[in-house]
Amino acid sequence: MRYTELFKIDGQSLPEPSEVVDIQFTDVESDDSGNDEMGVYHREVLRHGVLSCTLSYNVLSNSEYHSLLTMIQGKTTFQFTCPISSASTDVTQTTTRTCYISNYGAALQRLKRGIWRNFELDIQEC
Repeated sequence: MRYTELFKIDGQSLPEPSEVVDIQFTDVESDDSGNDEMGVYHREVLRHGVLSCTLSYNVLSNSEYHSLLTMIQGKTTFQFTCPISSASTDVTQTTTRTCYISNYGAALQRLKRGIWRNFELDIQEC
């Protein structure tokens, strides 16, 4: 498995995801946001550009799966590095944010050989 400098948890490089990486930046709105009596939407933004990212891996060996879990287990938060767009032709620029794991899991395909499939790691900025 190849590792990449574009994705890191606490400075440790992650394996290259095997699927398209879903990186989103969303705004967090106040409960006061909404339509008024005239139907005009009023937006009260608390935070701009909150990161969420889903990393997907088609197949992992038991040791690769264990290595990924070791990076995240026991941590309530961590520093997550991921790529962001820039003016260059290649994706080389990154951002690092304080994040947590909102969900992760995989399916065990081969019990005796320890083959894991469809591992997803959902990362959310704090």
